[in-house]
Amino acid sequence: MGGSAGIATGAALSAKMRRSGQVATCFFGDGALGQGLLYEAMNMAALWKLPVIYVCENNLYGEYTPCGETIAGDILARPRALGVHAETVDGQDVQAVFATMRRLVERARRGEGPAFLECKTYRYYGHHVGDVNREYRTREEEKEWMTQHDPLQTLAQRLIAQKLVDESVFERVLTDVKAEIDAGVQFALAAPYPTPEQVNQDVYA
Repeated sequence: MGGSAGIATGAALSAKMRRSGQVATCFFGDGALGQGLLYEAMNMAALWKLPVIYVCENNLYGEYTPCGETIAGDILARPRALGVHAETVDGQDVQAVFATMRRLVERARRGEGPAFLECKTYRYYGHHVGDVNREYRTREEEKEWMTQHDPLQTLAQRLIAQKLVDESVFERVLTDVKAEIDAGVQFALAAPYPTPEQVNQDVYA
C-alpha cells in the first residue's frame, strides 16, 4: 500500500541525474492515500522536479472499506498541496487514459516535475482470493459497473461504431482468450506438486 511511490521516486531521481529522458510511474489503490510514504515521496519529487507520475487507481474501496469512510476532503487537493500537478480521468476509458498519460509523460520529459493521476475505476471481484462474499457492497452496484462501464466493451463498441474494426474480430479474440485460459487451467491442474528440494529454488534472500 503505497510502497511503490518511494521506488518510483528513486527511479525518477536516477533518470534525472542520468538525463535519460525516462519517466517513472507507480500504481496504487485509493487505500494508499492514508500512507505517509506517498506524501513524503511526492514532496521530494515536487521539490526536485522529478519525472514521475503517481497513478491512483481509485476503485472506491480500500480493501473492504468504502473510500468515503477513509478519505477526508478532495483527493486531488492532497498532491496539489505539495505543488504536484493533479488530474482525474475515467479509468474505464482506455483511450482517455492513454491520451492523458501521454500528455503527462511529455510534461515530465520537459522538466515540469511530477504529476498525480486519479483513475476512477472499479474492482469487479474480491480484494484477494478469500474475499468471496463482498458483503461491503451490493451485487447491483457490481452489475452496473460490469455492464455499463466495462472498458473492453466500451472500446469495442467505439471502434465498431467508427468502422475501424469488424465485430467478428472481438468475437474471435474472446474465443482465443477463453481457449488460452482453459489451457492454462488444465496445465496447472495436471502439473505435479513441487518436491521438498524445490522449496529454496529461486529464493535469493
